[in-house]
Amino acid sequence: MLTLVNPRRYCITMDLFKAYPLLESTDLAVLQARSLRLIAVAGLVYDEQAFYFELNARRNWGRLPGGAVVIGVGTPRIQPEEGTAPHEAVIRHVRQHWRCAVDLHPPGFAYVLDETGDLHVIHEAQGTMPHLFLMTPPRLGGSQMPDALVQAVYFLPVRDIQMGRMRTTILRVERQALMAFLAPEQWVLEDLRAQPWASLSRLPGDLPPAVYLRPILALRGLRRLMGEPETAAAMRW
Repeated sequence: MLTLVNPRRYCITMDLFKAYPLLESTDLAVLQARSLRLIAVAGLVYDEQAFYFELNARRNWGRLPGGAVVIGVGTPRIQPEEGTAPHEAVIRHVRQHWRCAVDLHPPGFAYVLDETGDLHVIHEAQGTMPHLFLMTPPRLGGSQMPDALVQAVYFLPVRDIQMGRMRTTILRVERQALMAFLAPEQWVLEDLRAQPWASLSRLPGDLPPAVYLRPILALRGLRRLMGEPETAAAMRW
């Protein structure tokens, strides 16, 4: 059983259709007549050579029986902000915390991965719409609970990235090895460090002998997206 060092509940922050009004005009049944709350906005950072992911802060690590540590690997993410377009907020976050300049990649198509694992396509997505909406069921019940919680994921090409300047630990994965990295449910840290296509900007201090890196929500959604031949072929980045 995994125990969080600092367990936290999701913060339900914004109505999805307020953040993305154009979603109300789509004909996807998964979006119709449902209470959907946007809880996070994430950005997948990449360039022509590699994808860049961040390791969770120490306060969010998990521990397994026996003392092994599980560290989540994901994308930079924020909670949505009232009065700020989601894409502008996450781009500002990356620029401030990763200290690099990123751009917004227009999606062409957008995808919805619902809480049952089914994938849906939004055709002719607008330029400021995210590439991927990830739905998860709410953890608590009650009449005020939404039908699903949603994380939005943007694709953010980076212009000049210097991993040594980052405030957080960054994992670099070469583009051709993306699916090799995403395939396992988790990696033993030393096994991942031994891969020629992976590198870490630094290692957190005071690590126990057994450390596992586990892709979290946005990367699990990306794995599902890239696992479909049609959607993988349609990705333009």
